[in-house]
Amino acid sequence: MVTIRMIREGKFGPAEAVILLAASNVARVFLPYPGLLIEMAGPAAWMTPIGGFVLALIGIYVMSLVLKKNPDNTIIETTEDAFGPVLGITFNLITTIFLMSVCFLFIREFSEALIISALPQTPISVIAIGFLAIGLLGAYLGVEAIARSTRLNFIFIFGGILFLLVALVPQFDFDNLFPILGNGLGPVFGHGSISTAAVTETILAAVLIHSIGGADKYMRINFFAALIAFTVLSVLLAVTVMTLGKELASETTLPFYRVSRVIFLGRFFQRIEAIFIIIWSMVGALKIALTLYGASVSLARTLKLPDYRPLIWPLGAIILIFSFLPSDLPSTIRIDNNFLRVFAHLPNFLLPLLLLAAYWLKRRLHRAEN
Repeated sequence: MVTIRMIREGKFGPAEAVILLAASNVARVFLPYPGLLIEMAGPAAWMTPIGGFVLALIGIYVMSLVLKKNPDNTIIETTEDAFGPVLGITFNLITTIFLMSVCFLFIREFSEALIISALPQTPISVIAIGFLAIGLLGAYLGVEAIARSTRLNFIFIFGGILFLLVALVPQFDFDNLFPILGNGLGPVFGHGSISTAAVTETILAAVLIHSIGGADKYMRINFFAALIAFTVLSVLLAVTVMTLGKELASETTLPFYRVSRVIFLGRFFQRIEAIFIIIWSMVGALKIALTLYGASVSLARTLKLPDYRPLIWPLGAIILIFSFLPSDLPSTIRIDNNFLRVFAHLPNFLLPLLLLAAYWLKRRLHRAEN
């Protein structure tokens, strides 16, 4: 336990923590994911983040209860304390694998998105290595550096999204939002909401709990971060449907990029989408650096190592190799939608529930012994 606490993790304020987690969550809007939601829920796709936000808050609340059991520990030490060394290490390795899976899928999807939008002649290996190199640098510098750089850049990220919304107002067709319930309550508040609730930030913040201010601030920080991110997703889904219509939006690989190409501000202000390519590259690099850092720290704490940095390079190599395994973009999207979003519910929802059950059982056994 002493060697675990020797890991140096930077600290930053609640504002930086909220912006960091919100920007990390927003990264999915730049990928094919919004198109999948529109295909699933139809014109009512903008409602799916509402149900997803409620589900995510439930997971955040349960996770906060778990973290308050041992305020001095992260979720890694708490898991091992509750389940014992064998089962605890197993669950901690699952958390590490989950964060690595998020990292390699985002590297592949952002690389494919950049090829489609701006660099069609560039080999995907060059772009993927570039994203990984930025991720390695960010992870090596630490989460404090990532958080403070995100605080500096958030005006460009969220300001660019706001500019997109305002510039598209003339293109809105509110008739595209009907029927109001889209494909029905089941796809909207069932599978759609469950899918949007599968976020990385619930377990990631639990791994980085010392950096964001402790267990007492976990619930409040995650609430505001999720509120911002899910609101952005909901609004962008509504704008995409109103601008492109359900059919075109669901068939478009990158709905956000397709919507940005519709913007027309006059003869001398065209091809505005180039600005958004820069924005989503910044967000993609942030997401990759943060998940790589989280995977390295969780593995270092699991193995009780005094420093996480030696693990960055081998984990980065493994992540890069796995990012090349899917044969094409549709295969990557299927893995993301059918595997990762199902896998995310294990560390976000099942793990904290099992931890609460384990602590309750230990308390009952202790009372029975007394």
